Amino acid sequence: MAKSNRPALGMRPKLGARVAKQLRERIQKGDFAPGTQLPTENALVDQFGVSRTVIREAISSLRVDGLVTAHQGRGVFVCEDISQQPFRLCSQNLNEKEHIEQAMELRMCMEVSNAELAALRHTATDIENIDAAIKAQHAAHVAGELGQIEDFKFHMAIASATKNSYIVDFLRFLGPFIIPANAMNEMDNDARPVYQIGLREEHMAISEAIRFGDPDAAAEAMRNHLSRGLKFNKGEPDR
Repeated sequence: MAKSNRPALGMRPKLGARVAKQLRERIQKGDFAPGTQLPTENALVDQFGVSRTVIREAISSLRVDGLVTAHQGRGVFVCEDISQQPFRLCSQNLNEKEHIEQAMELRMCMEVSNAELAALRHTATDIENIDAAIKAQHAAHVAGELGQIEDFKFHMAIASATKNSYIVDFLRFLGPFIIPANAMNEMDNDARPVYQIGLREEHMAISEAIRFGDPDAAAEAMRNHLSRGLKFNKGEPDR
């Protein structure tokens, strides 16, 4: 039997996403130049060895990403400008643990600077909001909850104190799911309160540095806080 030239997709779910990924990479590499027509649906079915439904799902994904546009009766074409693609915090190549680790590293790159700016630009109202988030998270922990939403509000209050609307919007886009609450939920009943006390101490240290207008101390406190979260997600010993 002749060897197939079809890309090896493997026995994995979400074939549409995997086909879209391969087409997306080819478009971004320039294999399909802006304005050129993609192969027909039948050609793509044969090339990838999948159904028409899978191909249509993949093309739909590329359309949502602003990479291709469909012209009735003519076919699907690569958009003339593919630079305005939406940012997505996901990857088909990452498992959940890797996703959280990389999201935490992304946060560290941004939020250490957020703390610095907040120390320089905050108002009295910002400090009130930051401290209110700390108190709300403590109340959630006392009630036996994870406090993920309250934790995120703390970081959002710091972002707001930077007085940079892009920072606020981007952190809001990342959303509270970047707080590694699942790992905390798996802790035993003795270990979780100890970890939560550490979280409160770290948040208070960040708040105090911002309150006193010390950008270096605020950055260091935030770096320590996020580094601990990263180690926690990796399963490394606490403290």
